[in-house]
Amino acid sequence: MRFYRLVALLILGVIYVLIFLYRGNLAFTLFGDEVHFWPTVLLFSKEPIPSAHLLNNYPEVIAPLPFMIAGWVINAFGHSIQYLRILNFGLSFGILMLFLKLSPNAGRFWLAALGLVLFPYYYFCSTIFYTDIVALTFILMGWVFYIKKLHWASCLFFIAAISSRQYAVVFPAIILCYEISPAVFRFISWQESVRWVLKKPYLIYYVIAGLTLIGWVIFWHGLGPAPEVARQKYNDTVHKLTYNPGFVLYASACLGLYYVLPELLLTRKLQFYALESKQRPWLIGWVMLIGLMITFFPAQQMYDGFFVVKNLGFFDRHLELIGIVGTAKQLIFGALMLLTVLRFASPKSGLAGWIVLLNLILMGKAHIGWDKYLLPTIATLWFITLVDKHWPLSKIKKEQSLTAVSV
Repeated sequence: MRFYRLVALLILGVIYVLIFLYRGNLAFTLFGDEVHFWPTVLLFSKEPIPSAHLLNNYPEVIAPLPFMIAGWVINAFGHSIQYLRILNFGLSFGILMLFLKLSPNAGRFWLAALGLVLFPYYYFCSTIFYTDIVALTFILMGWVFYIKKLHWASCLFFIAAISSRQYAVVFPAIILCYEISPAVFRFISWQESVRWVLKKPYLIYYVIAGLTLIGWVIFWHGLGPAPEVARQKYNDTVHKLTYNPGFVLYASACLGLYYVLPELLLTRKLQFYALESKQRPWLIGWVMLIGLMITFFPAQQMYDGFFVVKNLGFFDRHLELIGIVGTAKQLIFGALMLLTVLRFASPKSGLAGWIVLLNLILMGKAHIGWDKYLLPTIATLWFITLVDKHWPLSKIKKEQSLTAVSV
């Protein structure tokens, strides 16, 4: 083991022990969604292999795999929510260890690790039993095996991710778009493009993974168990042909805040592709689009008849706490969205650009706005900073190293 990995392991181990003690050994009373998650876990604990009836009628709109896993855990260790929080806490630590294992050097590891833990919902979801960390673990393992070109294994992990949170379907879709887009952008003829795609037979694994969601939709006759979908009024939002650009504005601002700014501050390097000469003609269009969104589709919470939430999440709430509301708040969102555009709005963004584009499009169909929904997006962006092929600054640093050696 490299010395920096041992040091990082010890530092993070101590931090996690201190958090565990600070949070009362994760044995506090039920919090937030745990209030209804816990009874659902108990239902699945009674059926370790769930029946079709249970899968069609459990009282959640979230896919069932985390509740199945939670049922197995409490059957093995005891009927306490503490064990499920410890599961999430351990997976959270494991994700950072995964980053450490894959990091090419100490600087890159601490960049990705600090970037991830600066996102407040990583800590939030790591210390309670929400389903996000289980889904995130499967998503990141899917990316690991995609990078390693073990596509059958990647497929299995993405299937598990989609069976944990339905939105995870966006990640195999990202891979398909990224892999197929060169045939579209360099289009010569349909026949040539088809032949080019057929040279990548492994893409079928990501089609299969994506079809998992269609399987669940057919099984449920919707995006979740029908009784709970009706009770939470999802049919009034997610299932209708409605779209909320304000949620896209807020999600873009959060990406600017939680990824673009930390990357800029921690690396002290600009990678604003939209400022390059070939992209500048588009820049005024982006500024006009952001202005239109601020004016006609401001970022504000949607009251869907079931959820009554005052704000859009951590960032929105803290702006309001210091008195930034109304137009001033929307202008801040717009400025941060522009940062995200500058960083990703170019074909040169590669895989990261597709990650951002498809996830932002997805946010417009969310039933409520919440920066927590960006956890898998932000975690994936920090993950690919560890991969030279997909993080442009790694090429810059290598070129600088080669120049120094030649001098």
